Amino acid sequence: MYLGKLRDITSNELKTTVTDLVIAVPGWFTDIQRRAMLNAAQIAGLNTLRLINDTTSVALSWGITKTDLPDPENPRHVMFVDVGHSSMSVSVVAFSKGQLNVKAAAYDHHLGGRDIDYALLQHFAAEFNSKYHIDVLSNPKATFRLAVGCEKLKKVLSANHEAPLNVESLMNDVDASSKLNRETYEELISGVLDRIALPVQQALAESGLTIEAIDSVELVGGTTRIPAVRNRIQAALGGKFLSTTLNQDEAVARGATFACAFQSPTFRVREFHVHDIAQYPIKVCWERSASDPDDDTELVVFPRGNGIPSTKILTFYRKEPFELDSVYADPASLPGGVEPWIARFTATAVPPDPSGDLTCVKLKTRMNLHGIMSFESAYTEEVEEREEAMEVDGEAVPKKKKVVKKHEIPFSVRTSSLDPAVVEKLKEQEAEMFAVDKYVMDTEVGYLFAATSRCLLMSMIALGPQERARRICL
Repeated sequence: MYLGKLRDITSNELKTTVTDLVIAVPGWFTDIQRRAMLNAAQIAGLNTLRLINDTTSVALSWGITKTDLPDPENPRHVMFVDVGHSSMSVSVVAFSKGQLNVKAAAYDHHLGGRDIDYALLQHFAAEFNSKYHIDVLSNPKATFRLAVGCEKLKKVLSANHEAPLNVESLMNDVDASSKLNRETYEELISGVLDRIALPVQQALAESGLTIEAIDSVELVGGTTRIPAVRNRIQAALGGKFLSTTLNQDEAVARGATFACAFQSPTFRVREFHVHDIAQYPIKVCWERSASDPDDDTELVVFPRGNGIPSTKILTFYRKEPFELDSVYADPASLPGGVEPWIARFTATAVPPDPSGDLTCVKLKTRMNLHGIMSFESAYTEEVEEREEAMEVDGEAVPKKKKVVKKHEIPFSVRTSSLDPAVVEKLKEQEAEMFAVDKYVMDTEVGYLFAATSRCLLMSMIALGPQERARRICL
């Protein structure tokens, strides 16, 4: 529904149908979340050209317009710090002519403006409980009204030393009022501020760079407008200057727009390559084969920081059909409640080896542009030697050449994605509901227009001929 609404808004603005898009998602989104996003876009009748990490989108927004980027041998290193409403992300990116390389990224999934709002909400709820004897948190409507007031207070305190809080008829016909100065405000949110340094330091450490090697630090996200937040970021970077050359609210969307324009034949965009990385390490696990007791049972295929897109070939020696699962190697690093399982591969038949030994099975795995891991193909290889005539000093000399033939192995894959048939059914249902909503809206508008016209006509009839003629002229 959300993507459908965005589609309609864009279509109305552009006066044309919108089908293709690029979606920026949090870099800490897992495989199941990314697949769900693609399914949702399909159901809304949209074709997702790419899922791009929000930190990478910001970097693209910054770098593509720069004409003075250095050569790849001496790249310019920029740190991007994004503190938004609900989460914080930090990335270190190396820029050179025509490309960007993400070197490291770190996140705090639950650090943002809403945590500051909640700290203020708790403070004033306790104050009003003792001052007016009202329990604001027991009433959802009163809690919402106070939360809105706290958010306004937060914004005022970003530019002023002291700010008032006034909420009319907060609860039980009580007009609540208070005030807060910046010192007390920063003490109340100290728990949130203390967590800012960790993602900054983690991204810096994983990039392998020192603070001195960072050429600039760019801030985005509305919460970075708070002076205390800026001070903590600056302190974590040893007092380094903080830059705000990007639009703090629209930088992510702007970068996604450029990423979309890359794949559109309509727009001419300067060539700019984006090299992103995987946030979570992924491994494949399997049961030890009875025919190969020395066989391992797991292998990390895509480590943390692995470049995307990326393709890797795994080798297995088997005589019989086999299964393996791809899972996240570090479940503790995943967002709460997300299963570490990604996909299951099943080789339904393994051809016998002519020599009677174990068959060498090649399995092609891929981490695509969306940051989604998949099993692409399974096959065996047969090497043949062929003689080809080669001319040496005017004479034909036979030469042996090795030719590798691939024989595909039947397999099946199960993932968290919806079955294509289910997606098509949901897509049809969504289209039907959209048509019904449009009909209702058009009918209501038509009825309103007809009723208004009828009232106008009746009022005109009630007028005298001269007055009616005068108003018609007007």
